[in-house]
Amino acid sequence: MDWVDLLITPLAGAAVGFGVWYFQSRIDALRRAQERLHDERRKAYAGVLEPFIRVFAGLKNPKESQKAMAHMSSFEYRRTAFEFNLIGSDNVVKAFNNLMQYIFRFGQQDSAESDPKALMRLWGLFLLEIRRDVGEPNTKLGHTDMLRAMITDIDATGKEAI
Repeated sequence: MDWVDLLITPLAGAAVGFGVWYFQSRIDALRRAQERLHDERRKAYAGVLEPFIRVFAGLKNPKESQKAMAHMSSFEYRRTAFEFNLIGSDNVVKAFNNLMQYIFRFGQQDSAESDPKALMRLWGLFLLEIRRDVGEPNTKLGHTDMLRAMITDIDATGKEAI
């Protein structure tokens, strides 16, 4: 009986140690992969946001809006948007797609059906979903709060209006 105890105890310890090492290495690998994905998402989000930021930076300069629209039509931007669709979180991709569908539908024309407030609401929702995905999943901010720094008269239009 002593030889069984001498043999089973170290084998059981080795098996448990191997199991702990294996699961810890898998957890570490998953954590590193999540960190890389998080960094890649941030880069993709920044790339997709660039033309929108250009529009807001040059609201009084129509050439900036033209540059932004030209950038959105470029191969580089399309590649960034494609990568964004592959690695972005579901909610961020849905918010971006809703925004882009609105722009495709009403952005190319001065349509009586277009609604700047609807566009701003979609833009705010897109920014809010990015905020949630990159580190503030329980944010108490709303889509209007995301626009407050960009729209000078947001309070004059009424918080519910956007």
